[in-house]
Amino acid sequence: MSHAHLLDPHQYRESVLSTRSLSFLSTVDGLGLSGRSRSGSLTQPTRRSTMHDDSEHGEDLIMANTEPARDTDVSDMFELPSSVAHSHLFALPRELRDKIYAFCLTAQDDLSVEWPRLAGTNVAYSLEPQLLRACRIIYDEAGPLLYSLNTLTFHHPSDANMFVRAFASASLSRRHIANLALHLKSADTRLWMPYLTSTDAHRSLKADFPYLRELGVRYRSNRWNHSHGVDVNLKDWRDDSRLDEIIDGLRHIYHPPPPPRSLQDDAASRRDGEGAKPLNEMNAQESIRFVETRRPGEDIAFKRQLLEMHKAHAPNAMRLGPPTIKVVCACRVHSTHFAQLTTPPADPNSGLRPHRARPAAPMLATIANLELTREVPSAPVVDGEPFRGFTAIDFLTMPVRRLEDPDLGTAKVARTPFADRQKILIALEIHCLDSRSQSRDRR
Repeated sequence: MSHAHLLDPHQYRESVLSTRSLSFLSTVDGLGLSGRSRSGSLTQPTRRSTMHDDSEHGEDLIMANTEPARDTDVSDMFELPSSVAHSHLFALPRELRDKIYAFCLTAQDDLSVEWPRLAGTNVAYSLEPQLLRACRIIYDEAGPLLYSLNTLTFHHPSDANMFVRAFASASLSRRHIANLALHLKSADTRLWMPYLTSTDAHRSLKADFPYLRELGVRYRSNRWNHSHGVDVNLKDWRDDSRLDEIIDGLRHIYHPPPPPRSLQDDAASRRDGEGAKPLNEMNAQESIRFVETRRPGEDIAFKRQLLEMHKAHAPNAMRLGPPTIKVVCACRVHSTHFAQLTTPPADPNSGLRPHRARPAAPMLATIANLELTREVPSAPVVDGEPFRGFTAIDFLTMPVRRLEDPDLGTAKVARTPFADRQKILIALEIHCLDSRSQSRDRR
């Protein structure tokens, strides 16, 4: 019989204190698994007291939901399973392993991952989610990165709901999806609004994605009129009741107005003045006096004080702020309008635009001639400033991009900066078919 089987499992051994074990311990602590049972592939040593044997206490007393500040104890180490104990991957520090995971699990060029993939599109994301099937340890370490490092895009509310409820891992997706993009068409507003504004715990945007940090909504508008001039369209696109409904609905869900204050809730109206002090800041005598002096009808105020005390001691995860909401109003425009809005002035010091090629349609030619003498504002919109509308110069602050659209093909896209419309950031996007792709289609 080998002497290795007779060794004390808690005795100091170099293999137990190797970099692999220390690194895996940091992984477990980082995922918050120290207080839960591990999977069957991990072995948990018997709990030992961190005090000396001659201590008068047998075990540490740890308060609930707290993490004691103490040095790592040898008996709290976790050994790697024998199947991966000699893997060079786990010999690396956790920071380097995370970089490897991110390289395999992040979409290239920061592409948004569409689910399900739209018919007719062939976008290469260069994702390797099969990595999570290697072993349970890699799944626990890299699984959160797959969802937190990518932006998911949905074109239908049922797709978003089914992804987190039936397709993806519920524990990973709902907790770690931080960036989300929703693509809406003007005709589908009634389809989306119940999902965007609902508080249903099983089918609503806020319940399905409770830990969002950024929410992007691309609204495809039909308000741009090709027979009108650019200046007219830059004013008319805002008069869209469906766009207003989306913005107001998201604001109501993520930035609800404060409840009205009644006389009973007004702490300043209390005679003793103690109502102005939060309950969690009172001492024992003040708390008893506050409870005993409550008058009929003050239960709401008392409950609010208790709620404030609960919030003060709640974990940070329970006090997440609302996500940054960015709404892009996308309008398909004629190529002549696109050129007028994206061509810089001939002289940066003057407000006149240069002469352009004559458009094909006579009506558009007349509109273009009127636009030649139009002055351009000298100061474009800055990201985050209050929304007051957009002008032609706002499209010159960002470069023109070429994107693949499932309905249009290759399109040229220009966008304004985001302006703040009462806590909702809004931008205007214009796009038109790329003339090069049109010529290829004719062939």
